[in-house]
Amino acid sequence: MTDVESLLRPGANGTRQVFFAGKGGVGKTTLACLTAVHAARLGYRTLLVTTDPAAHTGSVLGSIVTEQVAPVDGVPGLSAAKIDQKQATEEYKKKILDDARSKFGEDTIQTMAEELASPCTEEMAAFQRFVDLSDMGGFDVTVFDTAPTGHTLRLLELPLDWGEQIRLKAGASDGLSEGDLRQEARFDHVIAAMRDPALTTFSFVMYPESTPILEAYRASQELAAIGVATQLVVANLLIAEEQATTPFFQKRRQMQLGYLEDMRRRFPDTALLPVPMMDSDVRGIDKLDMIDKIVFRGVDSHFKRNTRLG
Repeated sequence: MTDVESLLRPGANGTRQVFFAGKGGVGKTTLACLTAVHAARLGYRTLLVTTDPAAHTGSVLGSIVTEQVAPVDGVPGLSAAKIDQKQATEEYKKKILDDARSKFGEDTIQTMAEELASPCTEEMAAFQRFVDLSDMGGFDVTVFDTAPTGHTLRLLELPLDWGEQIRLKAGASDGLSEGDLRQEARFDHVIAAMRDPALTTFSFVMYPESTPILEAYRASQELAAIGVATQLVVANLLIAEEQATTPFFQKRRQMQLGYLEDMRRRFPDTALLPVPMMDSDVRGIDKLDMIDKIVFRGVDSHFKRNTRLG
């Protein structure tokens, strides 16, 4: 089993979460879809979830993806769902305020409503929905396609700050409600799992250029500060030797090889997955299965050998 495949294997508790993050436009959704299909082909019951409002998961899979978990045609064992942040936010705010109205006066409710109007609430609601999906059971692997890096960091840091909102609720009473305590326990469980490399694989997708590499590196340092290790980096859109048939592409390939060395220096103890540039958009299960053979199953060893990644 390759290093990458071991990072997809369910942990001791029988589950694994795989997060894909990175700068906008680097191919996170495609890599998340590819990984989810690969995990399902390995026999794992797999759930693919996206919180990126710009994600085109359904287009890549060739299947309609909605807020409801549903099987993906053509891949036994694979299901998918998207998180509608607007809908999740409205449901999240309504649930908190409805619960508060049975306990607090109107002044407190007004203060809470103002707090919930903050920009953080939408990401918090998305995380809440993810917790709901990850807690539903029945899956061995959950692949998480995230929004661009800055949003992802807020998404992962918000549960650590969740106590601030809860303390606001508790401030006007004698303590936390049973529901709050249950929620706190669920969040603590999710954060603990995210910090456990045996249960969670956190990965960054980037193409071999300075800006996405630097952004991913800085984000990985921020994650490390909250106890989340980066275990996988994906080098996307690599030019294979056989593709470098003109002076322009030959020069670009040499530049990419230099940036790959930079990725190795910045992520020295992290598995690196090379993904070649495709000659067309990735659309449909057949295309994903074809890329699977190249990326995960080592069919294109010539590409890996010549980029000195194998």
